[in-house]
Amino acid sequence: MTGKCLVLPGYAVCSHYTYLVDTIPYQQLPFSGQFSIFEVEHFHSELTTQPHRHHDFQIVWLTRASGEHIVDFVSYGLEDNMIFLLGPGQVHQLLDASIFGFSVTFTEEFYFSNRHDRESLYDFTTLFDSSQAYAPIRVSHPAAANFSQLIALMRNELSVQLEGSNSSVIKHYLNAFLLLVERERKHNVANSPALQHHDARIVKLRQLVEKHFRQEHKADFYAQHFALTSKRLNEITREVLGKTVTDMVHDRLVLEAKRQLAFSHRSVKEICYELGFEDPAYFSRFFRNHTASSPHEFREAMFK
Repeated sequence: MTGKCLVLPGYAVCSHYTYLVDTIPYQQLPFSGQFSIFEVEHFHSELTTQPHRHHDFQIVWLTRASGEHIVDFVSYGLEDNMIFLLGPGQVHQLLDASIFGFSVTFTEEFYFSNRHDRESLYDFTTLFDSSQAYAPIRVSHPAAANFSQLIALMRNELSVQLEGSNSSVIKHYLNAFLLLVERERKHNVANSPALQHHDARIVKLRQLVEKHFRQEHKADFYAQHFALTSKRLNEITREVLGKTVTDMVHDRLVLEAKRQLAFSHRSVKEICYELGFEDPAYFSRFFRNHTASSPHEFREAMFK
C-alpha cells in the first residue's frame, strides 16, 4: 500500500467535499481529560466522513479495515493491521470505510507532566514528525499481539477509579506502546536508508517551523535558534531530508494554503496576508510554482 497524492487537474477527492466551512472543524472525541482509548467501530460522528481535525495526538490502530483515509490531501487505501499517527491540527477524513480497532488519544501535557518525564520517557514527538513524509505504518503479527496486551493493560488502568493513582502507570504503558510503534515504523522503512537517519535538530526545526511558518519565511530566523549559519543548517537538512530550510517552510505554507482554500470561505487575499505574504500577486505565483495551479484554480477544482 502506498499513498497516492491527489494532484490537479481532476482532483480525485473533489467530489467528496460538498460544502465549505469557515474553519476546519475539530471533531469531539468520546472522552474527557488528557488520555483515552476507545474502539473506533463504536464511534462515528457527522464529521467522520468530512475533513476535520483533533486537538490532541492520536494513534489509530486499525486491526481490520477497508476503504479510504485522506490525510492532508493524500489518499491511503486502508488495510488490516495499519497504524495512522495524527498530530494536533492534522486534517483527515474517512471515505467508504469499514474499520475496527482502537484509537489512543493523549495530550503532550499528559505524557510530559514534569521534567523527570521529559528526561526518562521516549520523546514521542519524533514519531509524529511528518517532515520526512507522512505515511501509515504496517503492523507485523508479533507486534499486533504486543499492542493488544498493552491496550488491555491501559484500559484496565483507566477503569481504576482511585483518582491520580493510575496516570503514572498508564504513561509507562503508553511509553512502551509508542516505542513499539517506533520499532514498527523503522521496519517499514528498512529499505529506505534516508528515512532511518534521525537528528534531534531536525525534530526541533520541524517544531519551530510549525510554530512560526506564518510569520517567518527566511532560513536565517531558524538558524539562529541553533547558533548556526543558515548555510550550515541547510547542509544538515539536505543531508537528512534532501531539502533546504526554505523548502520546509514553503511546504508548510503550501499545505496551509491548500487547507484554507479547500475548507474556508476566506478570500485568496485574506489567506495571503494570514500566511505572511504582503503581495497577493506574489502569493499566487508562489502557490502556482508549488502546485501547478493558481489558488483560484485549486479552489474551483475542489468543488466542480
